Amino acid sequence: MGKRYYCEYCDRHFADSPGNRRKHINGIQHKRNRKMHYDSFKDPVQLLAEESQKLPCRRFFQTGSCDFGANCRFSHTNPQIFLEQHAKAQSSSSTSKSEPKLSVWLARWEKKRKYQHGNKGSEDGKETNIANEDDTQTFTLPANLPRLPQLPPSMLPPPLGGYPKLPKVEWG
Repeated sequence: MGKRYYCEYCDRHFADSPGNRRKHINGIQHKRNRKMHYDSFKDPVQLLAEESQKLPCRRFFQTGSCDFGANCRFSHTNPQIFLEQHAKAQSSSSTSKSEPKLSVWLARWEKKRKYQHGNKGSEDGKETNIANEDDTQTFTLPANLPRLPQLPPSMLPPPLGGYPKLPKVEWG
């Protein structure tokens, strides 16, 4: 028995040869299955934009069904549903937090790092609080957690200047 090729999009096995594989990959069924797979990962806002560009499907709105289903060139979304989805997409995009800029994040990180190096931990065994300057996040280190010098060498962070360069060793 020769080698068999398995297409995950189509859930199909066939004899693996360049001609058979090319014929399958260029086939309509494979292209539809691949498109449906990648459409399932698209952002709802992007899907809504694509759907709004399509004309309405006459057959779907007259009979209530379309033989082409998800592969139809026309839109199966009525205007009322389209407006509801558009409102949801707008509200979700406005409520989602925007990513802070890298320079802002680096400045906060540097301040937090300086704060941590200035306060290595309380000496009386109480918990240590580490907070950003805008108090958006507060981290609490438990008292039973070993302090930095007590950690095993494999868990210690690298030194600030980096590790010293080792001499080159010839193998052989």
